[in-house]
Amino acid sequence: MAASVQELTKKSGFIFEGTVGHTSAVTTPGIEATPATVVVHVDKVLKGPDVLSGFAGREITVVLGEHEGVSPRTRAVFFTNGLHYGEGLVVREVGRLHAAGSEMELEVREAMKQADDEDLLHRLRDARLVVSGVVINVGPYESRLRVGTEHDPEWWEGVIDVEAVEKGTVKPEKGKSGKTHITVFFAHSADVAWYRSPKLEVGDQGVFILHEGEFRTGPTPGPAIIHPLDFRPMSNVEHIRALIKRIAQ
Repeated sequence: MAASVQELTKKSGFIFEGTVGHTSAVTTPGIEATPATVVVHVDKVLKGPDVLSGFAGREITVVLGEHEGVSPRTRAVFFTNGLHYGEGLVVREVGRLHAAGSEMELEVREAMKQADDEDLLHRLRDARLVVSGVVINVGPYESRLRVGTEHDPEWWEGVIDVEAVEKGTVKPEKGKSGKTHITVFFAHSADVAWYRSPKLEVGDQGVFILHEGEFRTGPTPGPAIIHPLDFRPMSNVEHIRALIKRIAQ
């Protein structure tokens, strides 16, 4: 049975509409051309990290998962994951759908939303505390102990004026604003282990999904945002409240 758009989207980090240029070819020095490699022009990026968005309009190398049905000028939606990034981009195919256009784009975007909701539900279930509010102060955590490796999270702390407690309980500490405030922690490091974790700045307003315990290189100093989904803009608050209600049912 062919995989669905939802399944392919969940398994893929880089999805794009593309047109095959050359078969048994590559764009990147040092990568061997084989019957499984094709050069594909990226017509439109549908899903991918910011660093790969610039490949729209360029040619990349795709290592095929399925050899059949590919010839020059074939247009398809390629579901892939990164394999090599240097002098050009090489990706490995997870799947391919020989359809393109606005309807397929909408299907992929809906699948991305469903996958994000599943991940967000997981983060909300595991969270010790979820609050909405605004960051009023940030700075290095003075009491932190260095991990002693290149993966040191370099903990910083942020003070949040709490507008609402969405899950859990907080101690009634009052800030100068008269609102309840709490101190949370975040990894300030840009190391590969932490570069995607949220970095707080004064004025950031949204929902903070806070976790506490052992993570990667050691324990958190207290409630912390770690995963990219752990800080959501305030425009997401009603959606998050609906997801929390689902958890409670």
